[in-house]
Amino acid sequence: MIFNKWFNFANYQKRLRRLYITKRYRIIPEIPSEEESKRILENYKSFPFSLVPKEYMDPIKFKDLNLLRGEIVELWWITSRKNISNVPKYFLYEYGINYSETVDKLHNLDLLTSDNQLTQLGRSLIKNSAQIIWEHKAAKSINEDGKIEYSSDKDVHGNFFEVKRVRYPRKKTEEKLDDYFCHSNLRIQYLWNIKKYNQCEKEALEQISRGNKYPLIYQILAQLYRKSKLYEKEADILKQGIQAQIDIHNPGVAKRDFKRRLVKVNELIRNTSHE
Repeated sequence: MIFNKWFNFANYQKRLRRLYITKRYRIIPEIPSEEESKRILENYKSFPFSLVPKEYMDPIKFKDLNLLRGEIVELWWITSRKNISNVPKYFLYEYGINYSETVDKLHNLDLLTSDNQLTQLGRSLIKNSAQIIWEHKAAKSINEDGKIEYSSDKDVHGNFFEVKRVRYPRKKTEEKLDDYFCHSNLRIQYLWNIKKYNQCEKEALEQISRGNKYPLIYQILAQLYRKSKLYEKEADILKQGIQAQIDIHNPGVAKRDFKRRLVKVNELIRNTSHE
């Protein structure tokens, strides 16, 4: 009885491996535990990212080396931080590689020194793999053709993409206004990211005057005023933000966040007045 139970449970790993073979993966991803294999098999049709993307298991040629995308990402990850004790699960589930075995491979290929620093060859590989690192950091989605699409507010060099200002729509239909507000939110976030705080404040306040009640506008203004120690202004914009969320029937997350922040800034106002 115990044997039969174990046998049925163990089949999930074998079934997942067979699925990758059926889908003609050039290299079969590292197979996770029995329980995780079961979860993947149950969910992959509804959530395609449950499977390791097929293209991630195609070898990438660099000089006389053949590496998987995940192995390049791991080389970058190890050498771009001080603490590597907390290994991300995405190496197994997204890239289909065994972290420990990959570390050994990177050492053996002379990409990584004994103290986990980049060798000259390793530096050359990372420099050559800027697009792969950018795609790793980017948000990912799968299009209708099953291809992975990447999106980010930064380019491969780490620079923010410029978000230009758009005109206020002449015909103020609900759809046109919402498109305008959504694009303007990206613009406000961009100005905040590149630290153009005066312009950010000016355009954010303009958005509020035009009826933009998205939480982001109030959040960024609150951060801006806190940064400048303009606590009274922060309190005022948070109160406006709370009312705006009530007006648009926000589920409550932003409203609760604003209320918590308002409590904190009121404490700062009281403490400042006693100095």
